[in-house]
Amino acid sequence: MQFSHVSATQGQWIVDSCATADPLTVVAQIPVGYERYARILHPAYDEDDQAVRWGTVANSRGHIFTAADLFETIAGWDAQGNPATEDAWEETDLPVDELPVEQWQALVKILSATNTKDYFVAGLWSGYAFIEGGERIQIDYEDDLELSEEENRAAEAAALAEAQRPAFTADVLATPALELGGGYRNYRLFEVDGEFLANPVWATTADGEQRQRPSLVFPQDHSWMLSTEPYDDCTLIGGSAQLIEAILQDPALEAIEVGQFTRIGHSN
Repeated sequence: MQFSHVSATQGQWIVDSCATADPLTVVAQIPVGYERYARILHPAYDEDDQAVRWGTVANSRGHIFTAADLFETIAGWDAQGNPATEDAWEETDLPVDELPVEQWQALVKILSATNTKDYFVAGLWSGYAFIEGGERIQIDYEDDLELSEEENRAAEAAALAEAQRPAFTADVLATPALELGGGYRNYRLFEVDGEFLANPVWATTADGEQRQRPSLVFPQDHSWMLSTEPYDDCTLIGGSAQLIEAILQDPALEAIEVGQFTRIGHSN
């Protein structure tokens, strides 16, 4: 299971294609020109920690959702996540911001079948605090009753220093990230193999293994690309008709086809 840092220039083709697109359309994230596009919907979780599909929520309200609908629209919520209709769905929170492990691995299995070289470029969102460490990371330290005050403060300082240690080396951090424009859209790029892509572990820190799913993935030939924006509730992908059909038909995934100019959140 391998990954290694690569230059942001490997993602320049995305910048060149997406820079002038309407920021609400699919092609603001996925380059224009693929045969078909899909939106893979992230599940919400109920109070029993059970995954809830968007279709389940829509069916409960008799809502026929379109490819552009937000979860809030399907659930009958306002922009703040509060019930806005009498029949609003009230049994879950907002969907999670990345695909659950089982669904991610099902997706990677489909993607890996299209790539005989077992080589991918994966983009890790630069906003994760563990990447650069530093003061954004704080710890809760419980004093050891067998130690003196001075010893406890020294132990706390050592634990904090370890927690704030950057996960990546200075040469990686000094290399510019891929900037896709606007706010949080910046990513560190890595070459990964299929095994790593299915089960990523970017670092082991004081908080344990960092297993975030990558936000961008594409093969060497750019024959498909997927994107999950920071804090988003779905993953977008563009590729061949055969690939998108396989994703739409996989029972482990909840996916809906979109057009390249579909404006997410504007269903009317």
